[in-house]
Amino acid sequence: MLAAGEKLRAQPEALLPIATPKGYGFVTPDGELAIAPRFERVLVFSEGRAGARLDGQWGFIDAEGQWIVPPQYEQVFPYQHGYARVRRNGRWGFVDLNGQETIPPTYEAAQDFSCGLAPVAVVRKAFGIMRRTRWGFVNARGQMIIPPQFTRALSFSEGLAAVEVGTQTLMVTTGRKWGFIDTTGHWVIPPRFSSARNFSEGLALVRAGKRTLFINQAGEPVFEVPYRQVYSFVEGRARVSDGKRWGFIDRSGQLVIPLQFEQALDFSEGLAAVRLEGRWGYIDREGNLMIPPRYEQAHAFRHGVALVAANGRLQYIDRVGRVRWQRPRP
Repeated sequence: MLAAGEKLRAQPEALLPIATPKGYGFVTPDGELAIAPRFERVLVFSEGRAGARLDGQWGFIDAEGQWIVPPQYEQVFPYQHGYARVRRNGRWGFVDLNGQETIPPTYEAAQDFSCGLAPVAVVRKAFGIMRRTRWGFVNARGQMIIPPQFTRALSFSEGLAAVEVGTQTLMVTTGRKWGFIDTTGHWVIPPRFSSARNFSEGLALVRAGKRTLFINQAGEPVFEVPYRQVYSFVEGRARVSDGKRWGFIDRSGQLVIPLQFEQALDFSEGLAAVRLEGRWGYIDREGNLMIPPRYEQAHAFRHGVALVAANGRLQYIDRVGRVRWQRPRP
């Protein structure tokens, strides 16, 4: 039971970053101050932690604003599946939720953990001068489970990871092809695509010759898309463009929201930001305009609110456009 007058504190994931003249802090979705502005920059909360920068160095704080990982890194990314990417001296490693550096920053590059594995890039020299970068996958103890053999690699998604192979001769890599592997490193979909994105909602976007396709996890084409720009599915919709206007297709490939917007973002919490006549608003999954286009900037909804800019001021608005928080004037 809550004591008299006590308010239920928002969960860490629901705390929202704000920018003020005093610095960066966090508010609840209702606009109440949760962590006072005192940081140079912050990231969103993820798994109860948020990246924060102070005196030019990044660390991680908890929902009370206390340091879990003291500022010591050049760059950090939000936690994913219990681990966060961190960079020091130009090299990448990982810290766990307790702030322990489980994998020291030794890699040329890294992607997030998923399915217990993270892609990392290893640089090797040939003939004393040629740099050859290959990607492999490490586990949470830093053991190389899938040896470095790929020219590029993405994190696992829905049990598969998109990876690229190619032949490097001197400084040139030829024969680049993308395919998909499982967590043992075995090919599930052999490399035959010129580009690929990871699976999302059971479908992956690939390029085969001049064709842009969505495939299933058996590697079979589900449908072809005739648009110049295509993104992965989110909430049953994928944004597409003919190079001039944007719309959305459904999982059968049908254009369910016509090409009519100057720009569009992915759906989140049932709404998507779209731009019309230079201003941003929000539509629902049927294309109905739910919040009129009146903002200079707009972002995705999280925890029932979205960050927008109106008349030069940052605001958090709810799903009907009501202002929940507004940046104070200097």
